[in-house]
This record gives sequence, C-alpha cells and structure tokens, in this order.
Amino acid sequence: MKRTLAVTAALLFAAGCSLYKSQHSQNPYDHPFYAKYLNPTVSSLDQQIQRDVDYLRTNPKSATVHNDLGQLLSVKGFPKDAETEFERAVNADGHFYPGWYNLGLARESRGDYTGARIAFDRTLHYKPGHSAALFQMGLMEESRGNFDSAIDLYARAISINHSMLDVKINPRVLDSKLIDLALVRAYPNEHARASMLFQGTPAGYGTRNTAAEPPAPSRQAAPEKIVTPAPPVTDPSRQTPAPKP
Repeated sequence: MKRTLAVTAALLFAAGCSLYKSQHSQNPYDHPFYAKYLNPTVSSLDQQIQRDVDYLRTNPKSATVHNDLGQLLSVKGFPKDAETEFERAVNADGHFYPGWYNLGLARESRGDYTGARIAFDRTLHYKPGHSAALFQMGLMEESRGNFDSAIDLYARAISINHSMLDVKINPRVLDSKLIDLALVRAYPNEHARASMLFQGTPAGYGTRNTAAEPPAPSRQAAPEKIVTPAPPVTDPSRQTPAPKP
C-alpha cells in the first residue's frame, strides 16, 4: 500500500513538473496580456502592435523590433509591457543604445532612478554625446541637489544639440531651473566657435616660392598698327567756285 502511494505521488509530481515546464516554456508572444485589448481591424496602432508581435513570435532576437514594440505599447498605455520590451531589446543586443535610452525613460517614469541612471550610462557608453541622455542625467542630478553637475550636463547637451532648448522637441526643458546657468557655461565655447572668421593672405605678403608655381602665360606686346588716313572725299557739286579776279 505504501509503495503504491509512493508511486502515485511520484507520478503526480512528474506530471506537475511537466505541466509547469510546458506553461513556462510557452512563447511569450503566443498570447500576450495586452492582446485582448487590440483591435487591428479598426486601429492602425493596434495593427502595428500585432505586426511586431507576429514577427517576434518567430524572431525573438530582433532588438530593433523589441524596441519598436516597446514604444507602441507605451503609446497604447501598457508601460510595464513596454519596459519589458526595452529590456528584451538590450538583452538581444547589448550595444543597442536606443533601447538603453528608452529603458532609462521607462524606469525613470516609475521612479526607478537607480535603474534609469544605469540605462542612461549605458546609452552614453555606446553613444557618447547622446544629447537627450545627457539632459535626462542632468534632470536627475538637479533633483538630487547636485546643481553643478546638472549644469555641466545641461551645458554639454545644449552644446551638442541646440534643439534641447526647444519645448516642442524637449518638453522637459521646462522642468529645470538651471537652464540659464547652463547657457552661461556653454556660451564661451559657442561664442569662440562662432567668432572664428578666418582670413586669407594679403596680396604681396611675404616671399612666395615662385619656382613651385606654374609659369605665368606669355604676354608679348602686339605690333602697333600704322593707320594711313584716307584722302578726303569731295563732292564736286558742293565745291565752292573760285572768286573772279
């Protein structure tokens, strides 16, 4: 009896393990959570999401499609699923800096500033001079009270990309109270570059190496033409008669 019970328990345990394994080895794009909220026949956004899901079902290592799907899901209103896609993007390609930047934004939006800083650091590691990542790092430094570091980051971002000052392109420029100081710090370099008006060499200045120059074309004077004046033409009908003696 005890042996029968032991065998039965072992079989049940094996069946449970098999079921668990089959459930957890399922393709995550077969039935994603957000699929029931999609209506591809009506919404163009849902069509794009479905397109990426179908592609990733058979090509799960595409960093660019993971990144694209993450952006679409964020617009659709699924921030957690969007963050998951950005993580999958950088897992598929660790050098994919757009995925790192988007992952930083997703983490920052939910208050994970440590995770966001790591993601923005990786962005700048693979793409030095990424102005948007520099600006985001500046915002985090300003929120922590590290004003000098924040000003430096803002100044670098503005120097690289002036559109960081455009509210339409970078709405978060309104979240900083240090932009005027960043402009002052960035101004000297900008002014120096703008004032570089190069000058040419004045005519006749210094000694020129004429031997290295091509010979000037010969300019011999043309022979002077001698023009013989033509005799005057007289009209007999207009001759003045000689005076009578």
